[in-house]
Amino acid sequence: MKKRDIWISVAIIAAAVLFLFLSLQKKGLIQIEAGDAVATLRLNSGWLGNAMISSGDRPSKVSARLHRPQRLNLSMQQGGDTYHLESRGPWGDFSTIRVENNETTILKLGPPFQIKTKALFTGSKVEIDFNIFGKAGEHYSKVITQNNKRASAPGVKIIDEDGNVIASGKFEYG
Repeated sequence: MKKRDIWISVAIIAAAVLFLFLSLQKKGLIQIEAGDAVATLRLNSGWLGNAMISSGDRPSKVSARLHRPQRLNLSMQQGGDTYHLESRGPWGDFSTIRVENNETTILKLGPPFQIKTKALFTGSKVEIDFNIFGKAGEHYSKVITQNNKRASAPGVKIIDEDGNVIASGKFEYG
């Protein structure tokens, strides 16, 4: 009876190892479309590790399974300057990325960016905050680097219905 139980256990373990081996063999592709930006995306594939993919002409080969984004870096050229943005989530439309066997998954992210503002009223004082979102709804850090240095804080103008500037100022980091 004990020999039979051992053989059954060995067969179950062998089947599990074979299933794991075959599932690791399945591959798919991810293509990042980020407009004029260069994007690098780090993916978490669960206990199987991480993958790093980049935008470009050719899609990146990854395991066919469910992936979760961890970190996104974007670099863009504009007017002779290089700008760098980073996202660590929330991820909007691509919080989970399903890659099918022998299929190409296309991620459209990055520019054009959408800036959403929020006003907080405290007595006679008004504080205005903003968030930066990409094409897929991914949220970017407010700290942007320009030529490897922190870019100056963006400005803000409050304009009335007639187009007159009521107030202006700069956002502050921190």
